Amino acid sequence: MINAFTITSEDPSNAMVDANDFERPLSSVNANTCVIDAQKPLEKVRIDSGTSESLPGLTCSAPDIPVKIIATRALKILQSYGINEGTHNQDFSTLFLPVVASQVKNEIPIKMVLPAFPAKSPNQADKVLGTLPDLGEELALAHLDGMCKTIAEFYAPGAEVHIASDGIVYSDILHVADEDVWDYGEALRALAKEKDFRHVKFMRLWDLLDHAGLQIDGHRDRSYYLNHAASIRRELSLRYADGTYDPSEAIKNDPDTLATYMGYKKFLASDLAQEPWVAAASGKEKKTRLAEIAKKMLARGRMYANAIKECMGDCVRLSIHPSQDKTKLSISLVPQSRGNPGYTPWHSCVAVELDGTYRTGHAADFRNTYDLVYRDGRPHHFRARSDLFKWDTDVDFEFLYPCGLAIRPSNSAAQRKIPMQKVRALSNTFSPIICRNFHPVTDEEAFVEQAEEMGKLLPWFFGTIEKVRDNGHDNAEGSPARSNEPLPMHFDGTFKLAEQFNPETGTMEKVQQPPAYQVFTCQATAPKGSGATLFMNSRLFWRYLPAPFSVETLKERKWDISSSGYWKNNITGLQLVVKHPVTEAPCLRWHENWNEEKTKFSNMRSMIQPVDVDDTAEDVKKAGDTEDRDFRLGVMESAIEHTMYDRRVTIRFEWEKGDLLINDNIAMLHARTGYQGGCTREIWRIHVD
Repeated sequence: MINAFTITSEDPSNAMVDANDFERPLSSVNANTCVIDAQKPLEKVRIDSGTSESLPGLTCSAPDIPVKIIATRALKILQSYGINEGTHNQDFSTLFLPVVASQVKNEIPIKMVLPAFPAKSPNQADKVLGTLPDLGEELALAHLDGMCKTIAEFYAPGAEVHIASDGIVYSDILHVADEDVWDYGEALRALAKEKDFRHVKFMRLWDLLDHAGLQIDGHRDRSYYLNHAASIRRELSLRYADGTYDPSEAIKNDPDTLATYMGYKKFLASDLAQEPWVAAASGKEKKTRLAEIAKKMLARGRMYANAIKECMGDCVRLSIHPSQDKTKLSISLVPQSRGNPGYTPWHSCVAVELDGTYRTGHAADFRNTYDLVYRDGRPHHFRARSDLFKWDTDVDFEFLYPCGLAIRPSNSAAQRKIPMQKVRALSNTFSPIICRNFHPVTDEEAFVEQAEEMGKLLPWFFGTIEKVRDNGHDNAEGSPARSNEPLPMHFDGTFKLAEQFNPETGTMEKVQQPPAYQVFTCQATAPKGSGATLFMNSRLFWRYLPAPFSVETLKERKWDISSSGYWKNNITGLQLVVKHPVTEAPCLRWHENWNEEKTKFSNMRSMIQPVDVDDTAEDVKKAGDTEDRDFRLGVMESAIEHTMYDRRVTIRFEWEKGDLLINDNIAMLHARTGYQGGCTREIWRIHVD
């Protein structure tokens, strides 16, 4: 199994926050601060200065300052995952800041509750692939787990999402069998355990009703559930029904209820499309009955919300329904293009596009033009049709979150032959490509031959193969790659220069000559949980780069880099955004700032150049000097470097011996986490043009 998930680095300042929080350049961040430790009193915390605003509902005594900062930062991260991204509704912050601050003060996990994942839609003919979870649920759980891990990077106790599965609340209305509700929930729990989504917790209605003591581990759990499902629903109504609640009035007076009602009617039309009464009803009759069912669901939902509020009142309330983010935060579960919330996994299936995106839709939308892929003997997702997925040997393709593709032989016998040209083409949009459980490459000649099948090799001054391992040296002039230190986010070939004639100036100039692809093979691994390689996807970077920045605002920008030590050099006028030579997609070109606080080897300073009109003339006119310009450029650099480590953008890959990995060096940036000095970790790398 590939243990792949995104991270921000060990540096907590890299945790994802809003662009408005970047109030000064990286160079001015106080390095004498530290991350909170659950075992120590709350004294100091490394922060972004944007969280120092005045916060409602809390006292301002000195010991509480870190609590406020951490709580506010956590809430901003949650809001960045919301459908209404960038709005940061003050009502939401005011309501839940005391809740989160209390948990931080008590050094316990920040808890969220999400009523969701009820059961698959009953319309298995047109909407979903079956009654059990598929790729949609896998991506959704990874997304939620990643959100919690982002908080855990600056708050040691971490965060948890408690999924309150509400299938039993509505199953009788939607004619979903209680058996299907139970089996769906059990499969979700098994999936979370398999993928190590340890920040995702599950609860059922009987937990809210305090029936947990009646549960018996094993098969009798299921029997108890099925025998008492109707009674549990009835108890919910008796204990939490609101006699004053009128769905029709709520629809008229509450925008959030109206949004939920409209959503119910929309999915009910397709959920119940196979019901016998639908075919017999006139258009008007169907509309009226669907409205009645939607109102009945609103009443049930009100009861369930009351139960959650009473039993889980110490949690931040999340919702999959659109809202104004006043009393709950509306989130999307399967990441889609910016501004598109997409469908929930239980109302849809996922199609994997050739550009690497995951698109949610109904099965009927994909069935005739996409290939249906099975996993463990049942339908799992749709995949764009392409010869790139047709190999001479049987292989399984596993699409990872948030990016990446793992390829394994379908049978246990290790295969030697890998079609490297197909892997090269797949890497343009699915990088990194991990070929696992194939016949391992352990000699240099075979590795070179395999890389040559992809294209022309680009040797360095030290040869064709670089063997990346810890040499144990501490010479500041040595190569940081050959140490056990973390490495910054970068693209290979930043300092690979070649002389080229410039016809405009009539002179020879040094220009960058970065490779297009990297081919890696793992000879030995670091201890588990260390020595991971991070791969940042440019397509996802543009999706999550916080406003006001975008590919449009950055594409004309240029930047300079200066380095000391092993890569001592100064390069100016580099393009910040380049067009991919195959896909023509915009790709980020950047080298993360890396100073003496992070390394004993080469220091790197990357700086975005000012643009005359935007950054010089106007700023000087306003401020009279370049201070505001430098401030704004520093904010831009900080936004870039924070987004590079966003868990929705960057995959953390942990190596296994024998892995062959191909990465597109233009579409992706990469970094490395540190590992124990003196261990045997060894990765071979070849560059391909």
